[in-house]
Amino acid sequence: MEAVEVLDALAYHEKQVAYHQAQGLRILADYAIACKGEEFFDAEIAAGMRWTSRWTTDQITLALDLATKLPRTLDALEKGDIDLYKARVVHDKTVPLSSELAAEAEELVLAKAEGKTGAQLRQLTSRVVMRVDPDGHQDRAELRKAQRCTGLSVTPEDGMAQFWAYLPAARATACYERVDTIARGLQTPADPRTLDQIRADVVADLLLATPDKTSAVKVELYVTVSAATLLGLSEQPGELAGYGPISADLARELAGDATWRRLLTDPTTGEALEFGTSTYRPPAKLRRFVWTRDRTCRFPGCMRPAYKSDLDHTVPFPEGPTSEANLGPFCRHHHRVKHRTAWEVSQPEPGRFYFRSPAGKTYQREPEPVLGDPPPF
Repeated sequence: MEAVEVLDALAYHEKQVAYHQAQGLRILADYAIACKGEEFFDAEIAAGMRWTSRWTTDQITLALDLATKLPRTLDALEKGDIDLYKARVVHDKTVPLSSELAAEAEELVLAKAEGKTGAQLRQLTSRVVMRVDPDGHQDRAELRKAQRCTGLSVTPEDGMAQFWAYLPAARATACYERVDTIARGLQTPADPRTLDQIRADVVADLLLATPDKTSAVKVELYVTVSAATLLGLSEQPGELAGYGPISADLARELAGDATWRRLLTDPTTGEALEFGTSTYRPPAKLRRFVWTRDRTCRFPGCMRPAYKSDLDHTVPFPEGPTSEANLGPFCRHHHRVKHRTAWEVSQPEPGRFYFRSPAGKTYQREPEPVLGDPPPF
């Protein structure tokens, strides 16, 4: 079977799966509504489906929410426009919203859901929820901040455990960036450890001993925020590289410690404007421009942060210039895919990438507004 036939067959069956999942959720919601007031009706479902009590409750909650609060999301699942994971993302993110605000968020999310991966839809939905309910988001953020904690999850059968920390996004991102920076500095060809293993060892070393060789490492956080938000004239969310959307208040707080670099954007689309040079290696200002413009690896569906990716010339240098119109971030894996396989990549306009796969399928990545989708109101 040719690759294109495989892709078409997969797409067909995924639509069929989505349709039947939607029907199952409708049946479950109808039954739950009919049994309203009966305390233990879910026990019958759990026994018959061989589900745990917790999973049964979760499925009933999801079904009722989609059927009554998010009907357009359930319709989109039934049509195969989204899969069950994406329907659950919309449900999870809109749980704290009133029915009216949930409907508003649902409309905005579904209007832009086509072609997005689950991770991309999760970021989009987070940003939309921040916009339609900024006060509620701030209240929830304060509540979550008060719930910060650490914990230990033990798996005694294999002699391992997970040590974790639940922290505000900026601190958690800074902690990870410091660990990652130290680990990459320690990695050598003679070291048999993987990068993940080194990161884990660094965490333990920092907590238990704080070696001198790691204490001087500095971390940079990349925060993008509009001038209007910075001045308090807008509540448009900001963007924390490596994490995603952050509230306007947090963006302003982080901006207080930042060294600012001006970035001009298109006022209608939010896309970053031009920058260029004639050298092979992009200078720092151009690198930062492309990182901010593209935000993530440009390969279809990849969410690797741009600043952790390679800057690749779409048309090889020197045939192609070192400019914003001929550069794009590709994570190391997709950089190799681009150069070692029959994938074809073009950039007809700055930040707009077109791909043709070996199977003849075409994909595109449009320029992304540097602060997510423009405000809907």
